[in-house]
Amino acid sequence: MTLTFVDEIGTILHGAMSAIYALEGGGEIVVPGGAFGDANQDTELKADRYLGELILRELEKSSIPIGCVNVEGMQAVELGGSTCWATIDPLDGSLNFKTKGGTLGLPYSSCITLLRHKASARFQDVICAGVIDLRNGDLWLTWHDGTRFHTTLNRMPAKTAEETKLDLGRMIVFGEMYYPENREKLADAFAGKKGWLRNPGSAAYEMALISSGQAVAYICDRQKQHELGAAYALVKGAGGIVTDWEGHPLDERSYDFVSQTPVVLACNRDISDQLLELLHRSS
Repeated sequence: MTLTFVDEIGTILHGAMSAIYALEGGGEIVVPGGAFGDANQDTELKADRYLGELILRELEKSSIPIGCVNVEGMQAVELGGSTCWATIDPLDGSLNFKTKGGTLGLPYSSCITLLRHKASARFQDVICAGVIDLRNGDLWLTWHDGTRFHTTLNRMPAKTAEETKLDLGRMIVFGEMYYPENREKLADAFAGKKGWLRNPGSAAYEMALISSGQAVAYICDRQKQHELGAAYALVKGAGGIVTDWEGHPLDERSYDFVSQTPVVLACNRDISDQLLELLHRSS
């Protein structure tokens, strides 16, 4: 059944992309929260609310036996199904969407994660998940077959990069630059290193790129779990490593939709260890 569920998630995410292109405007702020990126009081756009309600309706119509849904910016919705728990970030990269022009521009994405249950959920309880680039329809999907995760990009198997020596001159590392404290930590860790330390502004999209090899790592000291559950499964399913800043796997860490978690997602253990060494050396 898991493959059926992940197919339905893929269909729903493609529908979200079609809907966002048909939406008139969408950049208007409807909830002026604490700030963009705030875990509990995020600023919400018309497009956030529109996509959140659309994805929720489509999940209700799906065959997925969902007991509860959490959508960023909305109250939890009880659907009366089984214990399965769906979490949704309808528009990740709202600032990019708000300022978008007539070109593809900077990324903004949608993310759906399905877990076995909500009570005492851990990252390893992810069943399947999907992330879509809302500009062009690139779709990352992942599912657990009872033994391990599998990840695809546009229905083809995804694999993390094979680089083993960290070299910013020829590879991309994503560092979350929104939060001042994380920005300062990254500046210290990478002092004197020129190269591709980047932050396009949509965490779900950036983390998905690790799973398909376009970048070697993603670093954040407080990543919202809205997107991190999906990213955890995507990267593990493509052969990568997901740890906290102490090098501990996230597998048994509590999954809480409104929490933030320090994380390093890397293409392999070698790159992960080198990044953790840089972070610890600067702390």
